[in-house]
Amino acid sequence: MGKTITLYIFACLLLGSGVQAQDRIDSLLKATVPNDEHPGVIIGVVKSGELIYHGFRGSMNRAYQVPFNDSTVFGLASVTKQFTAAGIGVLVHQGRLSVEDDIRVWVPEMKDYGETIRIKHLLNHTSGIRNHNVLLDLSGFDYEHRGYTNAMIQELMFQQEGINNAPGEKMLYSNTNYVLLALIIERASGLDYHQFLKREIFNPLGMKDSFIQSDLHRIIENVAVPHYIDNDQFKTPKSLTLCVGAGGMGSTVEDLANWSQVLLAPSHPMSYLGSFLTEQDQLPNGQIMANARGLFIADYQGYKTIHHGGRDLGMRSQFICIPQLDLAVIVYTNSEDINANALSYEVIDCFINPAQKNTEEQTSTFTHSGNFDSFIGTYQELNSDLRMNTFEEQDTLKAISSFGREPNTLVAVSETNFQRSGSASVHYNFAPDPITQADLLVDFGGATFYFERIELNPQPTTQLKDFTGTFHSKELNTTYQLHIEEGQLILQIPNRSPMALKEGQKDEFGANRRTRYTFHRNENGEVVSFEVASEGTVKGILFYR
Repeated sequence: MGKTITLYIFACLLLGSGVQAQDRIDSLLKATVPNDEHPGVIIGVVKSGELIYHGFRGSMNRAYQVPFNDSTVFGLASVTKQFTAAGIGVLVHQGRLSVEDDIRVWVPEMKDYGETIRIKHLLNHTSGIRNHNVLLDLSGFDYEHRGYTNAMIQELMFQQEGINNAPGEKMLYSNTNYVLLALIIERASGLDYHQFLKREIFNPLGMKDSFIQSDLHRIIENVAVPHYIDNDQFKTPKSLTLCVGAGGMGSTVEDLANWSQVLLAPSHPMSYLGSFLTEQDQLPNGQIMANARGLFIADYQGYKTIHHGGRDLGMRSQFICIPQLDLAVIVYTNSEDINANALSYEVIDCFINPAQKNTEEQTSTFTHSGNFDSFIGTYQELNSDLRMNTFEEQDTLKAISSFGREPNTLVAVSETNFQRSGSASVHYNFAPDPITQADLLVDFGGATFYFERIELNPQPTTQLKDFTGTFHSKELNTTYQLHIEEGQLILQIPNRSPMALKEGQKDEFGANRRTRYTFHRNENGEVVSFEVASEGTVKGILFYR
């Protein structure tokens, strides 16, 4: 069992007592991690500026049976984004740039897409810039034998001919935004990204064990090793990738405890960064964005939370602050089968006394008219083949995605807005949005997914030969092969296993992998090209026969 730190003076602030909250978190650790040989979890809790709990259980390196300890270093993955955004905040504070700057002032290599993409659009994921992770997947990038760098991603982005949406129109999460922000930091400061963050953020905050990865060959002492399960065996991922800005940061519980005060303590000398990071912009439809700058803003149990999670192969991380409770929770796991996000909220529950629950909590008491006819049907994610089927069962509206195992019960908040039963942070809004051209918006705690109502082709084509052949994309510099095998249309992408495609809407195909292939015909009805859209964050990639 890991070390825990409790301070008696904070006992009155905890649920019942400090010992009771500590015991509950200890129990969570034991219930989450089977034994000390299993990859494990670190939990840190900051209350009123003090690290009052630092617990851990499990092995940080299963190969050598090394347990976690007080100073274990771990990767943050996308939790890094708030530090990249903070780097921009420092430069704004110093007067070196503005969030209103056209990004082409700093990155003139980007193509002119006809509308100005500003730095603020990168910060809040409304730029429309395609997500490089998806582009690499679509190109058939050989992850097993190759890695990629910021320079490679920049080169890839500089050759893109289009974007997903008008800048500022809607939020589409894209790691590329933060790779470009890292480049802007370097060009505005004259320093390497990792040097700038060390000088301007890590050193002033006493984050002595925090760093941005800058050398894959560097030996990092006391570091947690990620683990994933393959064929019932634990494995550790090996990566040749060195790409930072959207990820690439390592830290410790103690360092993140120091960082939390930037967001929680109004008198902190760097609290201006807290204000910068939590500024929420407004979308054209009037909606205040839940995604701020490298952080999400959402309600939990009637309290405002500031949070961001991270995930990569074999690891999960979560950082969350609740200003009204002067509370921060840090969770890291080096096993991807442990849900760090869910665990963080279970820890928060240890500090919320039901008898003292925030009186501002909004509980749905709305009584719906019961007419669900206009909501029932088949929806498909914009720029993806992910489907959502909605139906009525026993006077209740339910929804299930093509990736789901069981339907979710939806509870009405208004005539067109529903929340998922048992998960109030997930909302389904059936009010059509003419700006985003979506008929259904599904909000997962700040990350929005856009769906359109579709009609499946009632008579799927039998002329699969129309779609066969060799197709090439200049933007991805890759070639796809399509052929027929045992009566199915088979897609072959370089370095990928063959995929059987099934028709959805007429001349649109997918393999239930969040990628849509839309074929185009000439005036003679002959297929001449197809367009690829994927994961909601890439669209308009053209392949020509």
